[in-house]
Amino acid sequence: MFVVIRALVMLAIVMPYSANAYTGITVVMSSSTLNSLEFIAKFKEELVVNKAETLKVKVIDLSEVDQLTVAENSELVIALGVRALEVASKLKHTTPVLGVFTPLPIYNKVLFNSGRRLGIFSAIVLDQPYSRQIGLVRIALPEAKNLGILAGSTSGRYERFLREEAERHGFNAGVEYVKSDLDLIPKLEKIFTSNDALLAIPDPLIYNRQTAQPILLTSYRYQVPVFGYSRSYVKAGALASVYSDAKHLAKQAAEIAIETQGRKNLLPPPVPPKYFSVIINRQVQRALNLLLADEGDIYQKLLALESKLQNNVQN
Repeated sequence: MFVVIRALVMLAIVMPYSANAYTGITVVMSSSTLNSLEFIAKFKEELVVNKAETLKVKVIDLSEVDQLTVAENSELVIALGVRALEVASKLKHTTPVLGVFTPLPIYNKVLFNSGRRLGIFSAIVLDQPYSRQIGLVRIALPEAKNLGILAGSTSGRYERFLREEAERHGFNAGVEYVKSDLDLIPKLEKIFTSNDALLAIPDPLIYNRQTAQPILLTSYRYQVPVFGYSRSYVKAGALASVYSDAKHLAKQAAEIAIETQGRKNLLPPPVPPKYFSVIINRQVQRALNLLLADEGDIYQKLLALESKLQNNVQN
């Protein structure tokens, strides 16, 4: 299970939902981006594949309307992006809303500010499970023992869960706290001096457009790989990452829509991406003198590792 979501989602009472099952789906876009359009196309395709065409889909682009109007209580609203989720949170509290393309901390903030309740307001959050991210490091670097993590004010609250997951995968976690921009390079050098890899965890103070180049250049200088948290960070110079694209998220959203259509307590708690891919920057691999299997092999090993760890938890 996704330990961070389980532990850190705002405590909320699942309120009973007594209305009839929803009969349609409204997909709300913050704007008409390529990701949003890919999501919608794949989502509709998945409904057809699963013989759920009776769930009629309509699309609303918030950049083209003054306000969001839906058949409240009888439609599932899928909100693509932060703005769409914020707008959808103002609908009647009995209208089911599923957010997509939203990080967990922002989902939690919207949940708290809206007074919504789990079971009727949920999300497929952007955040990959720590277990999956650390599992990638374990598979890519089977001999590694020490895993470095930079923590800021946002990511620092997850330290205990990160240490637990690192230990489950056979790592010692070395955590260094960054309190300001001036801290970054000294703490980064400390990480690279005493660890076999750096696991990047989203934190706006540490990982942003201004810091990406100095972090990655320092990685090359110390010959210690960085494992990113997104496809774009790998393209920028991290060694590898797991990621979920619009099609992955659309497939999962379609499954949730179909599975929950007839339930009274509709939606599951916020969940991490179920489907994902692995990306490796081969140029960085060569620069660091590493040898990694291809993405497909690592992906299959990661699935097997997740299954094994899940079985250990259940037993």
